[in-house]
Amino acid sequence: MNTKSSRTKFAFIIPTLSNRDGLVAVLGDIQREYSNAHVIIVNNDTTPIINIDASSSLQIITLDQNRNTGFAKACNDGAKAAREHFGPEHLIFLNDDIRFTSDWVEECLKTMEHKKWFATTPLLKKPDGSLENIGYKVLPQGKIKLALHDSRSTIHESVDGLTAAALVIKTDDFFSLKGFDERFFAYLEDVDLFMTAKEKGKKFGTTTNVFVVHHGQVTSSSMKTRKAWLDTKNWYLLLSKHWTREMLANHFGSIVAERLRNISGLIKSLI
Repeated sequence: MNTKSSRTKFAFIIPTLSNRDGLVAVLGDIQREYSNAHVIIVNNDTTPIINIDASSSLQIITLDQNRNTGFAKACNDGAKAAREHFGPEHLIFLNDDIRFTSDWVEECLKTMEHKKWFATTPLLKKPDGSLENIGYKVLPQGKIKLALHDSRSTIHESVDGLTAAALVIKTDDFFSLKGFDERFFAYLEDVDLFMTAKEKGKKFGTTTNVFVVHHGQVTSSSMKTRKAWLDTKNWYLLLSKHWTREMLANHFGSIVAERLRNISGLIKSLI
């Protein structure tokens, strides 16, 4: 990639809490593929981030939040800082548990331009090389179904949203959508964003000729009960924002059943 011309195209935003090793690793990947890229690190830990490689040519700004403000607010604060300091055309939200070995961003940008998408992700793969997802469907009962390759090894065309683990999005569109709803704190904030975008007629999809590896739930595995609570709370919020009265009435039984599963999971996490 021509990093000189690409610097105004995008800025990486990396929310982080307690995964210092993952943060260092993904910064190394960015340094290798995009040597002078702009990076905003949003630190949700109470301990300031120090001793980031001083020899790096990356243009890094660190926002120490001094508390866990949640994924949604961390992304929003990082986006505001990126817009203020770097003025990028695109924002790249990147988890600190993502790894990659090639330039996937340029292909994503090319695909967005060709298809007139406002957002895209590369393929997300698990550490064993299997596919994690190419997006997801939001089912009427209030449940997420991950979209994968079908039996003929083709890609499903229609998805309702994309995972924010490695999300490329146009800056202007992100702010026109008012960013992530910070009431979600963490989990389902990306589902909410894309449901809002789809309601407004915006197009998006997965760039299928590049991939990143998602190690997954490095932070959330240490906060089992809180994750169960957020899953429960956030589904009620999502339903109240995006389900019409007719949808709620037509799927009342299955919606109640799914919410009872949420509550059951919360109770089990407390035992």
